[in-house]
Amino acid sequence: MRQEDYFELLVYMITSAAGLKGEPKIYGPLRMIEASERLCSLMLKEDPDNPDLKELREIIETGKQKTTSDEEGFYQMLQDAAAKLVDMV
Repeated sequence: MRQEDYFELLVYMITSAAGLKGEPKIYGPLRMIEASERLCSLMLKEDPDNPDLKELREIIETGKQKTTSDEEGFYQMLQDAAAKLVDMV
C-alpha cells in the first residue's frame, strides 16, 4: 500500500474531527463511517476479491446517504455495519 493512501485517510480523519465543533450531532457518526468506508477501500486495494469487505462497503455506501433524510435509517446502517463486522471476525 502506498504511504500516500494512509496519509490521505489520516488527513481526512483529523480535519473531520477538527471541523466537528459547531456542526450537528449526527455529523460525528457520519464522519466516522466515512473514514471506515475509506479504510475498506484501502483494504480492498490489497484484497480486491474479498466479498466481506465489498459487502461492508456497500452497506456503508447505501446507508450513509440517509444522514439527513432518514436519521433512524442511518443509525440502522451503523448497526448493520457492526453486525457485518461480527460476521467477519
